[in-house]
Amino acid sequence: MPEVIRRDRLVPVVAIACVVVYVAHGFHGALTRDLGVYSYAGQQVADGVPPYLGILNRAGPLAHAIPGIGALLARLGGFDDLLTMRVLFMLIATAAVCATYALGRDLFASRAAGLVSAGGMLAFHGFIQYASNGPREKTPMTLFVVLALWAVTRRRWFTAGVCTSLATLCLQTAFFSTFAAVAVGVLLVAETGRIRASVRVALGGLLPVAALGTWFALVGSLRAAVDGFYVINRRYTVPDPLTDDLDRVWLDLQEAYGVTVWLMLAGVVALVLVTLAAVVPPARRAFPALRVLPAMTAGLAAGLAWTLKEYDAWPDLFPVLPFAVVGLGAAFAVVVRRLAPRPQWVVATVLAGACVVLALVYAVSTRDHTLDAQREATAAVLAELPEGATITSIEAPQPLVLTGRTNPTRHQMFRSGLQDYLDDTWPGGRVGFEADLVGDGPDLVSVGETTSLRWRRALMPEYVFIGRAPLWEWYARADLGEDTIERLRTAAGYDPGDPFALLEDDAG
Repeated sequence: MPEVIRRDRLVPVVAIACVVVYVAHGFHGALTRDLGVYSYAGQQVADGVPPYLGILNRAGPLAHAIPGIGALLARLGGFDDLLTMRVLFMLIATAAVCATYALGRDLFASRAAGLVSAGGMLAFHGFIQYASNGPREKTPMTLFVVLALWAVTRRRWFTAGVCTSLATLCLQTAFFSTFAAVAVGVLLVAETGRIRASVRVALGGLLPVAALGTWFALVGSLRAAVDGFYVINRRYTVPDPLTDDLDRVWLDLQEAYGVTVWLMLAGVVALVLVTLAAVVPPARRAFPALRVLPAMTAGLAAGLAWTLKEYDAWPDLFPVLPFAVVGLGAAFAVVVRRLAPRPQWVVATVLAGACVVLALVYAVSTRDHTLDAQREATAAVLAELPEGATITSIEAPQPLVLTGRTNPTRHQMFRSGLQDYLDDTWPGGRVGFEADLVGDGPDLVSVGETTSLRWRRALMPEYVFIGRAPLWEWYARADLGEDTIERLRTAAGYDPGDPFALLEDDAG
């Protein structure tokens, strides 16, 4: 391997550019329901509660464990849990972009191509959103996908298996695209040792699974982990095909990725077109890097096929992003390969610089401080209650995260199959769960804005609506007393004309 690849000073340059962009975006963006789920899961892991026992969701166990590392670091250093988790995920996102650079560099034997690939990854608006306003499981998943692809280019089959497994243990849907790329890579690159390479991939893939399985077995949570990772997704989740509402999907992508949605599409198309050239022997002889591109295209095809079957929202395209930027790097490498080195660097610098500008403009223009308002709203309500006031979450874990409180049950989410799982596993099903929730008598119940009306009706008349916080509503136990309820409503900004206040009047 050339000396220029072994000692690469561009890696810290890429890292610095990432940190500048992500810090410019800030760490005080809104704590949404999904971000709250993973933040709360991380806090539970830091408290010693294994994944799926602290909160039940459908993602992989590393979606709980990696934020838990951030929460542990926060407690060791005396920092804020959420902000520390967000800084950790910013570093993970930075590592993902740096790994993208290494992937493009080694795949095309060109640092300039690596720079273009890294610039594309940095520019994606949706990736920036979760890079500093996490934690979200798709950020480390992307890192592991990129590392798996990089391992293929380096013929590190055991590492490729480990990274494929880690990506899947963050989010199961990463398996299809990543494994397809690794499997085809074995066929294309490991010509004289395909069986040995396949065994190494398998052993690498089994290692993280065995380690986590041993942990779950030792702490008595193996059945819960199997249910959360596989059973719920296999038996209860109803597919939501992308083709059901293409107009909605396109608007969703444009809102999340902005102009970089076209960068993503360009990368996808470029990867396919350059791969087609790879099947022509003269082209392959002239440009040996094309040899492994069919593996990348196989991964892209598998990822897109799964997305067609199941698409909830724009983050579902994260497994596709690494393949799109490989396409950008491939297009650059093919177009400029006949140019002298200096013109190649000029073109690469202009393209990567444009990507950094796109990223910075987005980061600065979407900098958000909703988290501060959420903290203030939570503190204002809790100031009217005794110090040990209890909170139960119904699809609104944010106040639990912000106050360090623990939900009385691991069930907080009730959609995408989780409600049906509750019906089959909780004594009395959902009706029994609703009765138990009210019977436990928490002082406050936080309810997510998009939660069905049935949950609100289930709280009445034992609970009364007292007002809103950013992204959730508050309900308080009616027997706290009229004076306390009035103070809580003042603190929560109660509006008698609010639809949920009117709903309560109708119930009365």
